[in-house]
Amino acid sequence: MNFELKPVTEPGQRLVALAEEHAADFATRADQHDREGSFPAENIEAMQKSGLMAAPVPEEFGGMGVDAVHDLGLCMGRVGRGDASTAIATNMHLSSAWAVNRTHKAAAAAGDAQLITATEGLLGGIGSAALVTCVLGTEPGTDLRHPLTEATRDGDGWLLNGHKIFGTMSPVTNLFFVVVRVPDEDGGYRAGIAFVLRGTAGMDVKDNWDALGMRASGSHDVVFKDCRIPEASLVARGEWGTLTGQALETGVFGTIGLVAAFLGIAEAAQDHIIELVTTRHKAERASVQQAIAENEIDLAACRAMIARTGVALDAYAAAHHLSQDAPAELHDLHKDMQCTKSVVNRKAIEIVDRALTLSGGSGYLSKSPLSRMYRDVRAGPFMQPFSPNEAFEYIGKVTLGLEPEIER
Repeated sequence: MNFELKPVTEPGQRLVALAEEHAADFATRADQHDREGSFPAENIEAMQKSGLMAAPVPEEFGGMGVDAVHDLGLCMGRVGRGDASTAIATNMHLSSAWAVNRTHKAAAAAGDAQLITATEGLLGGIGSAALVTCVLGTEPGTDLRHPLTEATRDGDGWLLNGHKIFGTMSPVTNLFFVVVRVPDEDGGYRAGIAFVLRGTAGMDVKDNWDALGMRASGSHDVVFKDCRIPEASLVARGEWGTLTGQALETGVFGTIGLVAAFLGIAEAAQDHIIELVTTRHKAERASVQQAIAENEIDLAACRAMIARTGVALDAYAAAHHLSQDAPAELHDLHKDMQCTKSVVNRKAIEIVDRALTLSGGSGYLSKSPLSRMYRDVRAGPFMQPFSPNEAFEYIGKVTLGLEPEIER
C-alpha cells in the first residue's frame, strides 16, 4: 500500500494527477536550470496550457475549481518532487489566486459591488492564463508586518518607493501584489496592497537571484522608484505592524503549499536512494535498512501533520468569512501551521541528509539530483512566515494565551 497523501476532492484529484505529469517532465530539466541559475519559464507555460496555474479559480472564470487548500498543498508537493524551484514559484501564484477567490466570496457575501468587479477581473485574468502573479512582501532590514516600501498620495494616484527581495516568480510575473505602508493623517502608517503591472514606469525587476539552493526560482529583487499607480490600484489592509485577520489568513493558507513542496523534495530523495541502494546491492546491510526506515518514519510524520493541518485549514475557511479581525481561532490555526512547518522543514532536511550519506560519494557530485535536493531543502526553515526564532515566539505566545505579537 502506498501511504503518500491523497487529495480529498474530485477537482483535487484531477489537479494532483496533472501535477504528477508535470513533475516527471520538469525533473528532466531541473538539474540544468539549477546549474545555470535560469528560470524555467517553459514549466510555467506548460502549466498555463494544462490549466494547473488556474487551479483555485472557479470554473465559471476558466479555472479548475479547486477550493481545498489541502489539495493545493498536495499539488505543490508533487511538483516539488520534480523541481522544487518551480514548486515554490508556482505556490506564490496559486496561493494568491486562492486568496483572490476567497476575497471574491467575501465581497459577494457583503454585497460590495466594487470589490466584486475587481476580483472577477483578476479571476478571469488568471483563469484565461493572461495573468501570472506574485506577492512582494519581504524587504531587507525589516519584517513582513512592517514594510518600508511606501505609497504616497500623488494627485489621483500613488507613488511607490521601496526595495523588495525574494520576489519568487518575478521573471514571468505580469501582476505584482506589493505589500506597502501608507502614511495617515496622524503621522503613522496604514498597511496596504498595491497592484502593479509589469512594465510600469519606475519599477525595476532585477536579474540578480544567485543563491545556494532554489536557484531556478527566479527570486529577484524588485525596486520601485517613483512608480506611479492609479488610485484604484491600492487597497487598505489594516494597521501597519499588526497581524490582521487578512494578513494572518494570507500567511497560513499560503504556507501549506510551501511546506508540502519540501515534503516533495524529501519524498523524491527517499525514492532516489531506495533505487540506488537496491541496484548497488546495498539494501541487505543493516545500517542501510535502519537509515531507510528512519526516513520512512519521518515521512509518515510529515505526511500526517500536513494532512491534519490541511483539513483544519479547509474547515476554518468553510466556517468563516474573510475579515480584518483576527479571532483567537485563527491564531490557533496559524500556530498549528507553524508547528507543521517546523517539523516538516526539519525532517525533510534530515531525510535528504540521510539519503546523501547512503549514496556515498556519488550523491555529492553535481550530476546527482541529491546534490540539488540537499541545497534546495535547506531553504525551508527561513521561508516566511515565520523564520524559526519568530515561529517559536509565536507558537509559545499563542499556547500560553499571551498577546501573539512578534517582537520586531
